[in-house]
Amino acid sequence: MEPQQADQQSRQLAFDFAGNSVGGFFLWREQRQASTRRLGAALGYPLGEHCEVVLRSGLVLRGQLILDGEDLFLSAERGSAVLRVGQVNFSVGEVASCVRID
Repeated sequence: MEPQQADQQSRQLAFDFAGNSVGGFFLWREQRQASTRRLGAALGYPLGEHCEVVLRSGLVLRGQLILDGEDLFLSAERGSAVLRVGQVNFSVGEVASCVRID
């Protein structure tokens, strides 16, 4: 291997994390949470909140209600949305009732 090739292979990418990168991350998180709340409102569920969910099967779940399998771009529709409380995933159609617990 030639010295020039070895030098190029041993280089690592350098990222400049100085400055406003932490602020950028927190801004992204806040925007993400706002998008999740808007999507929850469109679906009719308090996403991200502590809830009691009763499924049509009679199963009662208590915990934080979240959208399962969140992507970088939130785009679930009412008919295809999969929700989760704890380790239990369920579709919107399976929900008999959902109450936010404060």
